[in-house]
Amino acid sequence: MKHFLFLISLLFLLSGLSKAQFVIGKPEIQDTAFSIPMITISYAKQWSGADLADRFSSNNNIGASFIVKTKSKWLYGVKGNFLWGGEVQDQSFLDGIKTDNDYVIDDEGRETTIFLGQRGSSAFVLGGRFFNVLSPNKNSGIIVYGGVGYLQHKISIKFKDDLVALTDEYKKGYDRYSAGYAFNGFVGYLFLSKNRLLNFFGGFDYTYGKTKNLRKYNYDTNKPDTEVHTDVLYGIRLGWIIRLNKRQTDDFYYN
Repeated sequence: MKHFLFLISLLFLLSGLSKAQFVIGKPEIQDTAFSIPMITISYAKQWSGADLADRFSSNNNIGASFIVKTKSKWLYGVKGNFLWGGEVQDQSFLDGIKTDNDYVIDDEGRETTIFLGQRGSSAFVLGGRFFNVLSPNKNSGIIVYGGVGYLQHKISIKFKDDLVALTDEYKKGYDRYSAGYAFNGFVGYLFLSKNRLLNFFGGFDYTYGKTKNLRKYNYDTNKPDTEVHTDVLYGIRLGWIIRLNKRQTDDFYYN
């Protein structure tokens, strides 16, 4: 009986020492909200709307941003995007330079295939709000922001085997290069882990722009395009976050 009581006492003692060593050796960072500067890299699959849908189908969008989440739950920053890959919906603007079998003649009289696509970019100044809901810690939750900036896009014109059927200067009469002011909005979820290893965001991204053709003259219509167009892009954006804040080491608590 004495041996049994001795073993029980020894087990309790070892358990207490083990717990004390764990607590002292691995203090936990207190779960508090603080300001976090972030660099983000993201990808979005976007669909076109309004006048832009008459020119391009869905596209790809890769973006980067610098955003600060403040301790008081505000967001501010800047972001830029590059977009590509949208299929050109109406290709009849090249009918005047195509042969009967849809080839184009290059500068040496050879037939070559033409490839059309979308190229563009946008940039915005952002401001928004952070809501600490549906979150495992105080620095994760719902984010909502809006921005004002600039949107531009054009038809990319290339030829098979890099043959030259249109010079770069002549392409300007067909590429419909357009630009103008735009607004951007985003609603999504931001996750920032305590150990800083897993940081990401995702949500719905929307852009509304008013653009105008910046080329002086369209060769296929034999006249300038002076209309102001309404351009809409919307899709789902997913991104990875690089946190720039220093590790919080001042506040600890012990179990």
